[in-house]
Amino acid sequence: MPLISIVIPTRDRGAEAAEAVRCVLTDPSDLELVVVDQSKDDSCVAALETIRDSRLRVIRSELRGASNARNVGAAATSAPVLAFTDDDCRPEPGWASTMLGLFAEEPRPDLVFGRVWLPPLDHPDDYAASFEPKEREQRSVPMPDEDIGIGANFAVRRKVFEELGRFDPYLGPGAPRFRGAEETDLLIRSLHRGYRVVNAKESSVLHLGIRTGVDVRPLHVQYQFAVGAAFGKHARLDGVGGVADAAKWVGFYIRKTVVDACQRQRPRPGVLYYFVAGALSTYRYRVDRATGAFRERRGR
Repeated sequence: MPLISIVIPTRDRGAEAAEAVRCVLTDPSDLELVVVDQSKDDSCVAALETIRDSRLRVIRSELRGASNARNVGAAATSAPVLAFTDDDCRPEPGWASTMLGLFAEEPRPDLVFGRVWLPPLDHPDDYAASFEPKEREQRSVPMPDEDIGIGANFAVRRKVFEELGRFDPYLGPGAPRFRGAEETDLLIRSLHRGYRVVNAKESSVLHLGIRTGVDVRPLHVQYQFAVGAAFGKHARLDGVGGVADAAKWVGFYIRKTVVDACQRQRPRPGVLYYFVAGALSTYRYRVDRATGAFRERRGR
């Protein structure tokens, strides 16, 4: 059995996936790497076939969305630690070894979110998701301006991942409804159930998936809608605690809008609007209490 299983989802980005794979495989660790390919054709498989390393496997999947891909990859692997990155990311040398070292520390973490950094951006409006940890340990559900790790650099004990119910296929890039916040949902689930979450600066990946121009605003809207859905789901699942978390975020956005207006800065009430809209839209779906995942309502 390998020590760590790594999963990379990809769709129609064979060259990018191949570069991400090469970065991971520079690490000499006893690892297994699974790329879950949701592409429309065989071009991604062809790009990956040029990489000769027995630790690499490619799985074709007809399912769509990053969450489905990560779940498929996790189910096809066996190591006690699962790590995830994306095809538009470049893990730094020794990334897998660093993750293994983190899980060997005492007290032992259950989940680790690592640093995600960006190359210099050409224009002030360019955007890609990043994460620069401030606090080492995440003891409570973070506020919008606090540590919110992302799935581009994430690892979890397999046993914990299975107990949490895995990623929710209704959340995340490529999902049918809520196109983001799958890792935020898993983070909330973890903290509500008492698991230990660590934010690790020493585990680092470069994120190259930069959006520019007209692509930036739709991305922000989709993400904020999905974050609202994640908090709305946990308000339904976790009672008073979940409602309190969502209310704190609403309060934060209200205060920020007022402060920005008073300081003659451009207020952004849309951030609050899409968060609330996402939370309310969750009532179109059932929530499976055993897995913490959305389900279609019966009869639909």
